[in-house]
Amino acid sequence: MSLQRIDNYQRTVSSGMVFDGNNKVENAFQRKRIFLCLIMEEMELTFRSQKCLDNAGIKLIGQLVQKSASELLDLKNFGRTSLHEIEKNLAEGGLTLEMILDFFPWNGNGNGAELIQILSLQKQGGGFLIHNKAAEILDIDLKEVNQVSKSNLSLLHTKYLLDRLELKFEEDIPYLTDLLKPHRKWLERASIETP
Repeated sequence: MSLQRIDNYQRTVSSGMVFDGNNKVENAFQRKRIFLCLIMEEMELTFRSQKCLDNAGIKLIGQLVQKSASELLDLKNFGRTSLHEIEKNLAEGGLTLEMILDFFPWNGNGNGAELIQILSLQKQGGGFLIHNKAAEILDIDLKEVNQVSKSNLSLLHTKYLLDRLELKFEEDIPYLTDLLKPHRKWLERASIETP
């Protein structure tokens, strides 16, 4: 399998929309945005395949497409059936394994690793939850973040991380606002439901 660059792809997994080049800025943003989305929300995988990826810390589409077939097959409990399932799902979205993503945050420039780590903490359906290992990597004092209330940690973590993402990355990544909208809506709903 040959290595391919993102510019060769014409569709996104989430919309299935074919880009015709009429609006190159929007198209580029849409193509780059998909790589920051959760695998579990964009792909229909079996529980076993999804669990293997989750256990390996592969949560985002961008993390997955940069892997090779042999890297995936080296994962615990990951076999050829899971590999074929993933390759099929990626192909349906115009993507493959072994892609080179040579743009922020995937190119290693700046705070890209921080952004990827934070977005890997997304929960399906909205919100974020910071676990101890991620807090250590991101230099977050969980005791300080959690001191406001112990009742709804996901609510506190989501507000904290959304503020951090918007403060640090929104100016440099115009499509981040669109990516974070579902989390803002989730936060509004959860805030109303939680006294």
